[in-house]
Amino acid sequence: MRLVLIGGSLRSASFNARLLRHLAGELTAREHEVSTFTGDALRLPLYEDGVEPGPEARALHAALAGAQGLVIVSPEYNAGIPGHLKNVVDWLSTMKPSPWPGLPVLLCAASPGAFGGARGLMAWRATLANMGALAIPEAITVPHADQQLNDQGAPTDPRTASLVPKVLEGFLSLTARLRS
Repeated sequence: MRLVLIGGSLRSASFNARLLRHLAGELTAREHEVSTFTGDALRLPLYEDGVEPGPEARALHAALAGAQGLVIVSPEYNAGIPGHLKNVVDWLSTMKPSPWPGLPVLLCAASPGAFGGARGLMAWRATLANMGALAIPEAITVPHADQQLNDQGAPTDPRTASLVPKVLEGFLSLTARLRS
């Protein structure tokens, strides 16, 4: 299955980018084709109506056009969607054909806080539903990520570590049924 992963903050030591790399490795180990977009690949100019999308936006659009599913690993900025990721969504929402309708999405977050970024994922659900994407009910959240992610991005907390493969399998199973 072809999957796209986007996310992380723009800082080099992003917990979410670290988690994204771990999830990409898990999906690759399951023999899925994975394309990841983090850091500079997400530094798009601010969306402006009438301005043509640049090469970074076109690369994201092409990857999503050929993908069966999307994994978003998002920081939580003031209980919402980070500006750079919302900007990516805004660019993609204007490009034809739209990649969003019917696209299965797994939401993930890591945060040093006690909620693991879960509050920000609620904003993602509303935005994705508005565009016709299908955010699955389950999510992967890593609370206390500054203490609970190892250097490779794997959760060290036993509860979270056991949750990751279960949620990934559920997402992959649903995506296969929806996008086969």
